[in-house]
Amino acid sequence: MRRYRALAAALLAASTIAASLAACSGGDNFARATLAANDLPETGLQGQVPLADQNSGRSMVGYRKGMTLVGQSTLMDRGANMQLAWYRDCAYVDNGSAGDHPLEGLAVLDVSDPAKPSLVKIVSSPTGRNSWEGLEVGAATGVMVAFATSRTAPLYTSLFGTSNPSVEAVAADALDVYDLSQDCRNPVRVATLSTRDLFPGGMHGLKISPDGKTAYISTIKASSASASQATLAAVDLSVPSAPKVIATWNWNDDPDNTGAEAWHDGDISADGKTLYWGTVASFANEPVKHTGVRAFDVSAIQNRLTNASFKLLGKVDWTDCGDSQGHTVQFANIKATPYIFAGAECQGVQYHVIPVSDPAHMTVAATYTTEASDPKNAAAVSNDNITYWGHYTGVDNVSDATTLFVTWYGSGLRLLDIRDPLHIREFAYYNPPAHPNNVFCGLMCATKSEYLMSDVHYDTSFGNVWFAGVNGGFYVAHITASAGPNGLAVH
Repeated sequence: MRRYRALAAALLAASTIAASLAACSGGDNFARATLAANDLPETGLQGQVPLADQNSGRSMVGYRKGMTLVGQSTLMDRGANMQLAWYRDCAYVDNGSAGDHPLEGLAVLDVSDPAKPSLVKIVSSPTGRNSWEGLEVGAATGVMVAFATSRTAPLYTSLFGTSNPSVEAVAADALDVYDLSQDCRNPVRVATLSTRDLFPGGMHGLKISPDGKTAYISTIKASSASASQATLAAVDLSVPSAPKVIATWNWNDDPDNTGAEAWHDGDISADGKTLYWGTVASFANEPVKHTGVRAFDVSAIQNRLTNASFKLLGKVDWTDCGDSQGHTVQFANIKATPYIFAGAECQGVQYHVIPVSDPAHMTVAATYTTEASDPKNAAAVSNDNITYWGHYTGVDNVSDATTLFVTWYGSGLRLLDIRDPLHIREFAYYNPPAHPNNVFCGLMCATKSEYLMSDVHYDTSFGNVWFAGVNGGFYVAHITASAGPNGLAVH
């Protein structure tokens, strides 16, 4: 291991010198950057963790370009960390572990000192466990919603007869509602809403409207449901202690469909009036097999009109990522034009750029993928035993976005310049060192690499980036000079 520490030191010195030279030459950020570069560049394809690096020990120190670590909490080495949410100077990380354990639940972090994010407590729901990817906070209200899988009568057991955590991912059967508004370090559970009758196949997708008053939820398991079964629903959070379902949608409302189709996740326009949701072909009823996004007018729901409902506006599909899913949808305005970035978690092209000025006529205008995710390089990465799929996202400013942040599973955090959304350019990445000491060792538990799966938060007050790692916990990182020209505000 000694020679790899020497290698890392040499790379650090070289990259620092290079960054200093670049700083003298100008550029959007170079001359103004406040942190020196300490890059450890990737050795193979873009986003790759080569098998040779895993065998030699090089992957154990991670890879980075244009970013540096500011602070980290390993969350007591629990592992199995999944989704990230945030409110004020607090962060929340849920997990995907099975069973009852003191470390299972929502990790609450105080990030008022970004260099020393501290674990305040772990909140474990008395009614459920395993929030998986179902965790969101309404920034406008301080209401947090977390999925829960029943402890006493788990839905996955009745559906599948097993406690496999990969099955629990599709079988959350309740929403826990927390109030953060009084003290973000002390979430107070104010209500639990059962969704077992609404979605017999379990919940998976969750998004809270910009005003914090509506949660949109969806089912991922539609293979046993009829076209009349609700697959999307709107939950009123106006009174957090009394959440209630106020509208549903099913595939009978789409004359082009003949069966129930599954959903994954979505996003909402800044005004709260248009919902964009991704479909999941691999969980759909035959003969329906769509992979793409559906746009809905939800203005009646947003405005709480009598008998409010979802109104299907338009749809767009793609076939360049196999029989998989429109996993993630990210809405953002770029130079006053609205776009969504959609796709990922599949073998093929990861993200699709879709202008949505007219949601009734959506088309894919451009795509983006890394070299490690590109199908043409499949043979070159086939022996790595690393998942090179995009997962969740974030932007620096939804009203005027310049940067798309993506947690790219084994490829780490990727920073994409989207100021010209039809010609996306990566300018920085941070793939943390491996963190093999985990209490929970389930999905994507790795000993020679890290996996990132969470949403990403850009903290405008410090210019820091927050994200979660499956094995390493909670991370705070910052842009350095070697990122080169980009649109992020410099701090």
